[in-house]
Amino acid sequence: MNPTVTVRLMVSAFPITLDSKVSSLMNRDPLIVGLDEPATSIRTLMRKSKERISLVVDGKGRLVGIITRGDILTITSTKSEARASDIMSRPPAVLSPDDTVERALRAMLGADEWYAPVVGENSVPRGVLGLEHVIRRMLDENEEYMRGIPVRDIMSSDVVTAGVDERVSKVWHRMVELKYAGLPVVDGKGRLVGIITQYDLLSRGVRLGLESSSGISRDPKIREVMNPSVEFAVPDDNVDKPAELMVSKGYGRIPVVDSPGSRRLIGILDREDIVRLAL
Repeated sequence: MNPTVTVRLMVSAFPITLDSKVSSLMNRDPLIVGLDEPATSIRTLMRKSKERISLVVDGKGRLVGIITRGDILTITSTKSEARASDIMSRPPAVLSPDDTVERALRAMLGADEWYAPVVGENSVPRGVLGLEHVIRRMLDENEEYMRGIPVRDIMSSDVVTAGVDERVSKVWHRMVELKYAGLPVVDGKGRLVGIITQYDLLSRGVRLGLESSSGISRDPKIREVMNPSVEFAVPDDNVDKPAELMVSKGYGRIPVVDSPGSRRLIGILDREDIVRLAL
């Protein structure tokens, strides 16, 4: 009998208690801004806090919208007077503290969202649920289950990449079109050399499609702004390894290479791939 199959039959088929309440997993201290908060201030807050979304509330403290890193990165002028009300959007998924984890996951995955605001009475924000909170609970409740699943079983082999010498503007348009928050970076031979994410662009002060103070547009190459210290997995790694990286270091995706030596990119594993194991 295939030893991998033997292991997977021995572990529990339930990686998480799906009837747990959202309130037991959510972040109770989300980033919240008012409708009149300047976009430049929100950019600074999101860069320093490393939060992926900010909740926008009205004068009565009721949730009226969200702002993502992508929203901040696409502000159209370095001297913009834009406010939160100008760049916010309606959240695709909104949860209640009493929702079950199963209901929350189905709502978030159905909306293709990694984060959802959690509101209480009168739409007052109570927190934010992220997929990493669910992954953390999966590891806490049933790490043995995660160890029984090799990365190759759930990774995607259809990987969208960024070339190390591509211009940021071109890669950014690709990310926006596909709704990706990050891409692995490869060299001319398809070897993994780094990763580029919305946070990398935000933290390095890249202003996409904007003009500098001198009036000259600067469009750096990916190699200038990417993170070269990229964590990766190989197909035979068990899922618990990349899952732990996601929750401990805040990674959204882990590239998969054929071997540590060649580092030829063959797949990618993201948070959605892991939480789908719970459903």
